[in-house]
Amino acid sequence: MAYANFETREIHCKILYVGAKGSGKTENLKSIFHKTQVRLTKEPMSFEDKFNAPFEFMPLSIGQLKDFHVKLHIYTLPEHNLYPTFNMVITRGIDGIVFVVDSSLSALQDNIDAWAKLKDMLTQEGYNLGSIPRVLQYNKRDERDALSLDALRNEFNAQGLTDVEAVAIHHLGTMETVQKISSLVLDELGRS
Repeated sequence: MAYANFETREIHCKILYVGAKGSGKTENLKSIFHKTQVRLTKEPMSFEDKFNAPFEFMPLSIGQLKDFHVKLHIYTLPEHNLYPTFNMVITRGIDGIVFVVDSSLSALQDNIDAWAKLKDMLTQEGYNLGSIPRVLQYNKRDERDALSLDALRNEFNAQGLTDVEAVAIHHLGTMETVQKISSLVLDELGRS
């Protein structure tokens, strides 16, 4: 759950990027980092993978909501079962989810398995998936064996969730994804 720090006048929201291995979660964070650093500095800093961390984290300031500054805390969820404790900790207090789908036909079953695993994990943690703001990102739209948008929507988006097409490695659709999930999370906060 989002929390407000009345002393610093900040609202902190936790966003979780989830998807099958190789779907592009890390590339999304690299792209967001690249896009936001280019706006802030003349020479962008590098986003380096110094070691194999069990998850990735990136803070992102998104502006004002009334008298408060809003900050997103973006995490990627590891797709393997080596870190079940991390998964439990990372999923606590989430305000929004971006499910990254690899558009390739060859990744379809991995995507289906990751979607089912996400639902099971959230249920075990006491969440109702239907009440969490969610965005589906169809990544790797430039792949030769990319499924049609209709086929992906039929498989993953029967509920008509907000979705975005992306090619994260080329910085396409990544900031749009952040904007969509931010908007949904802020709308939810406004109702609270």
